[in-house]
Formats: sequence, C-alpha cells, structure tokens
Amino acid sequence: MPSSAAIAKITAMGLEPVVLDTVFFDTLAPLSIVSQTPAGTAKVKEDRIIYLTVNRAVPPTIQMPNLVGYSLNSAALLLKSFGLHLGEHTYTANLVKDAVVKQMLGDSEIVAGTRIPMGTTINLVIGDGSGSQMMSVPDIIGMQLSEAKDYISSMNCTIGAVTPDIDVAHSDSAYIYKQDPASSVVNEQGQTGHVRMKIGGTIDVWVSSKPPVPGAGVPPPAASHQP
Repeated sequence: MPSSAAIAKITAMGLEPVVLDTVFFDTLAPLSIVSQTPAGTAKVKEDRIIYLTVNRAVPPTIQMPNLVGYSLNSAALLLKSFGLHLGEHTYTANLVKDAVVKQMLGDSEIVAGTRIPMGTTINLVIGDGSGSQMMSVPDIIGMQLSEAKDYISSMNCTIGAVTPDIDVAHSDSAYIYKQDPASSVVNEQGQTGHVRMKIGGTIDVWVSSKPPVPGAGVPPPAASHQP
C-alpha cells in the first residue's frame, strides 16, 4: 500500500503510525509499505504504535564492483549481492574462455568503484577462449595512450602495463614511444617482418609527455635532474 494511504488508514483506526526504517527494492513501488509491526490481522489496543518500513523513493548509490576475470555465473551472483542486475552478455575474442573481459553500463565501459544507483543493469563482455587465433600486432607508436586504448580495443586487444616517464603527469594524454610486443622486427639481412600475437592479447607500453620523433628510435626515459 502507498505509505500515505497506509498512514491515513492506521490513524483512522485510532492507532499511531511511525516510520521506523526505509529500505530499497526496485521491484516495489517507491514509498510503498515493505513491512509492518505488529503484522496485519493482529489484535492490538487503541493508541498502539504501528511501526512501518517504507520503500525509498530514490535508490541508494553503491560502488560498482570489479567483475573482470570472474566467470559469468560468479559475476551474476556478485551483481545480485550488490543489488544490481545482469543485462546482456556478448562474447569477444579473448584468451580466457567464459571470463568477464569488460563490464558495461549501456554502451560504455564502467570502471570498478564508480558510484551507481542500486538496481542498475550491467552488461558484460565475455571471452570466447580463442587463444589459437593470431593477428598482426598493431603499431601504436606515436599515439596518445587514450587513443591507443580505443584503437586496439576495436581489435579485441587491451593495453597491459603502462610505464610512464618521470615527466608524465597524466598517462592517458601521454605519447607511446615503445611497445611490447613491437609491431615489426628487422632481421640480420635488414628485412622488416610483421610480428604476430594472439587475438585478445595485451600490449605493454612506455609513454612520454612528448611525441616520439619519427625514425629516431626509442628515446631514453626522462630522468630526474642531477646536482
């Protein structure tokens, strides 16, 4: 029953309604009665206090858990324990089969720790275990880290370890000057060949505050000033 109607009914019966607590259930109407004490049909004296628990009008916010690496079943249970709902799950090329690769809010990836309303629906991207499929390593030298993340994400790969030079304030806006694995190698005869990697693999990067000079090779890391 809506809390306003319940309070009016209790008062009309010569009893005293008191809202003792509020909780949240996204399956119930906002501001509806969740529970009462004493229970309905119980015999009570006039002027008895009837304690009510009311469903909150606005859902509380919680921190988004980190589901990456969990199995689909485990991720679903964890979402439920946080008061969240499992939405769609799609598969992507990744070395680990049936494990969460990304957690999504709508079409955007959501970072663990982000505060979201309880009852939110979370979509998951799951690995398909295609570890035997190979691809050419993309060349991301000279890209800003944020740009490289989007670029290789479209190829079902991810950035692994990020090593910033000492002059880097914000890694996402820094420039990549070295990657491992490299996109190509030169053999003893001076011939250049493309390097291949497993689909769904990771690329470690080194970043600097300044873009690399084409053809200059890997610059030395920025060092602190010496006296």
